[in-house]
Amino acid sequence: PPPRQGTFNRPLTPAGLLIAVFAASLLLTACPSPDGGTDTDPPGGGTTTPGGGNGGTTTPAAYTTTVRGTVTASPPGESSSINLPGAKISALTTPANPANTPTTAGPDGSFTLQVKHPGTFRLKVENTCYAPFTTTDITAAADGAHNAGALRLMWSEPAGTDRYSITQKSPGSFKLTVKECVREIGNSEFSSSGTIITAAAAASESAVAGRMITEIALPSTLRRIGESGLGGHTMMSGTLRIPRNVETLADNAFLTMALANSGAPPAVVFETGSKLRSIGETTFLNSRLKDFTLPENLETIGAGAFYFTQFSFSTDSSSPGTLIIPSKVSRINRNAFRSIGGDITVVDIRSDRLAKPSSGASPLGNDLFQGVTGITEIKLPQTVFNSYSPADRSRIFGTITLNPVP
Repeated sequence: PPPRQGTFNRPLTPAGLLIAVFAASLLLTACPSPDGGTDTDPPGGGTTTPGGGNGGTTTPAAYTTTVRGTVTASPPGESSSINLPGAKISALTTPANPANTPTTAGPDGSFTLQVKHPGTFRLKVENTCYAPFTTTDITAAADGAHNAGALRLMWSEPAGTDRYSITQKSPGSFKLTVKECVREIGNSEFSSSGTIITAAAAASESAVAGRMITEIALPSTLRRIGESGLGGHTMMSGTLRIPRNVETLADNAFLTMALANSGAPPAVVFETGSKLRSIGETTFLNSRLKDFTLPENLETIGAGAFYFTQFSFSTDSSSPGTLIIPSKVSRINRNAFRSIGGDITVVDIRSDRLAKPSSGASPLGNDLFQGVTGITEIKLPQTVFNSYSPADRSRIFGTITLNPVP
């Protein structure tokens, strides 16, 4: 009978079998895989590490997919996402391929990553202060390209002891460091009467809660200091830097700072470009401050914010003896500077927003400068001076000489 299709009806001789095997080997050598390897390579064009039997491991190196995308982030308090530079993007493959090296997002958050893998893989995105993000499976692209789009990270603020550290500088003297990624210091969180500082004092035989913290370091990520958040540290010294992104100092945030320090009080420095808009009530009540300058973006000063505060200036201070009220301040509440003292001799009010309106509440509270010592002159815009009656000016500024400035 005739042979069936696809079968041989003649047995191969030994010579014919040798020719067939040789021809098959030529055919395999001539057929490249997608990454330029040969079909005799392990799946995906990788290499096999000898391990005996099935114990070897395979490192895939198959065709390369060029992945492009942008890393974005959603910081709390922001109305929209932002492009995030500096994020680390790496490829997750099974098995892992050491040929795949991570990349870093550029200044605009964009990235390009070469991924060597024959099947599916994932991208992992990591950046300080954000929770790591892993994509769903991405299929290696036959055309060598994949658009990952926007990969969005969410803020992850530290908790518990990851928020701070307390280190001893000398017997009875400690430094409080609030760690990066903390955006808000809670009410009384690091005050001298709060549980954290109290517990730290109890653990040290030479420490007293109100006197143990002599230096404070704040993170660049900080946006707000809550009520009494850092209050009551009466032995502060050195320099306290307020990060530029802090927008609010709540009530009592630093009250009685350095009050018991008979030496040099701390210099309070608002970083360049400070976004501070609000100083709460009694924020610096009964404190001692050196080289203090109110930041340019400040808008409101709370009642009693600097009540009984003593100011001093170093010889290289930019404005020794002068306290400047910046031009954007639109509200100063009662007693804000009552009974202040120290080296201040002149108050320079530069905001015409403090003029009394024809109707509504006055932006200047009563008794702002009652009981002060050493201040001989208050400069203020002519428009502000003219908007208040003599009785109003007496109630607000007391008996200090007023100098209207055109």
